[in-house]
Amino acid sequence: MDIVSVASRSLGFMKRNGIRAGINEISESFSIRKLRGSDYVLPSEHDIEVFKKLAANLSIRPLISVVVPAYNTDPFGFEGMLDSVLTQAYDNLEIIIADASDDKAVLRAICDSKSDSRIKYRELSDNKGISDNTNAALDDAEGDYIALLDHDDLLTPDAFLRIIENIISFKKRCKKEPDVIYSDEDKTGWDGKSFTERNSKPDFDPELLLNNNYICHLCVMKAELLKKLRFRSEYDGAQDFDLLLRAVREGATFSHVPQILYHWRTSPGSSASNTEAKLYAYEAGVKALTDHAGALGLKADVYNLRNVGYYEFRYSGDIFEQRKDLGAVGGRIVSEPRRGKITGGIMDADGKVLYEGLPVGYTGYFHRAVCQQSAPALDIRCIKLNPELEEEFYKITGVKYSEHRTPGMVSMRPHENGRPPQEGEKIFDAQTLPEDADIKKMSLELSRRIRELGYGMLYYPSWQVRSYE
Repeated sequence: MDIVSVASRSLGFMKRNGIRAGINEISESFSIRKLRGSDYVLPSEHDIEVFKKLAANLSIRPLISVVVPAYNTDPFGFEGMLDSVLTQAYDNLEIIIADASDDKAVLRAICDSKSDSRIKYRELSDNKGISDNTNAALDDAEGDYIALLDHDDLLTPDAFLRIIENIISFKKRCKKEPDVIYSDEDKTGWDGKSFTERNSKPDFDPELLLNNNYICHLCVMKAELLKKLRFRSEYDGAQDFDLLLRAVREGATFSHVPQILYHWRTSPGSSASNTEAKLYAYEAGVKALTDHAGALGLKADVYNLRNVGYYEFRYSGDIFEQRKDLGAVGGRIVSEPRRGKITGGIMDADGKVLYEGLPVGYTGYFHRAVCQQSAPALDIRCIKLNPELEEEFYKITGVKYSEHRTPGMVSMRPHENGRPPQEGEKIFDAQTLPEDADIKKMSLELSRRIRELGYGMLYYPSWQVRSYE
């Protein structure tokens, strides 16, 4: 990421959130610029031949329909996208172009020039928006699975090979095929030869999905499910987010391919390079999440976080009354609430603090440090416990579980810094622990016991308390 693009993005951020937040954004952008790189290397001709041999020997060969809504697409970008599909190592596919462009002759001519029967070009009489245009493409899809592709982005040559391999391995483990498969992605320049900002995604986490549509690209869904759900035009701009949230409500199974299979191409004014260009989309995301909460019977308010495309899903009232599946909710420990660093909070199962050392005000890799997410383990110094687990808490810590409104507790939300915790945000009174308590050991033992009893744990980063160690 170059200085110009960082400065441009940060200027918009500063306008929305203030000078201090903008300075933090600039500082963090440069401090993690190595993490924003991509290790993707264009495959050699030998690699391509290997991909083709692997594809030819797959045990299953379902038809994949690639649906592409197009509107006044740059011819160069469109042809690159089309070629990235037609040259796939896995060739049992079709691509449906739903063209709502003002001048239909441009993209039609490119499609005709390929002389490939796998191309289905559909001319739309008028532009009805991204959802309705995509639905028009869905109507012509005959595949077992449907892949969603933007009209000027690029797939890696082995994209669908890896998708089918994932379906096969998932079925061996789970005795059924996944409903949704997604991959890692990165960004590429307009020439499609330079790569930046690898997005290494976690395996499916429904909690994280309530904060950000991290699945995004590449997304492949069972045709039966996608044709049932379809896209809804009232969510245009976040229509794919709305789709995924409804898939969750349908009980869909998700599987992750931890490889870059999709290059999000940047161009002047595109949402890949300029998040300000799609601010309306993030408001549509708030609507999708709010409706999702309502459909699940959850009482929650949804807010845009400072980084557009990221949300806070804030439960109102007692979270355990609504989420009986949760055993604990935990925030983070900081050395100083405003200028300090993270010292505790969400941990892996071995006790490594996931965001340790990150300065307060920074958001981390793809802003995940400020996103709610499933937690393998939580720090007991900033924890709220399900009342059903208080006896387990006593067995492990030797003290009775009690709560208080922690004076050092602040909110991450920029316009609410310093707000007192709400009634439902009382947390464990860590001052009741003995001075020589082994915090990490207790935290890990309690977290392990919570998992054994079949409960989940939620990291809630807007809860933040100061450590006085």
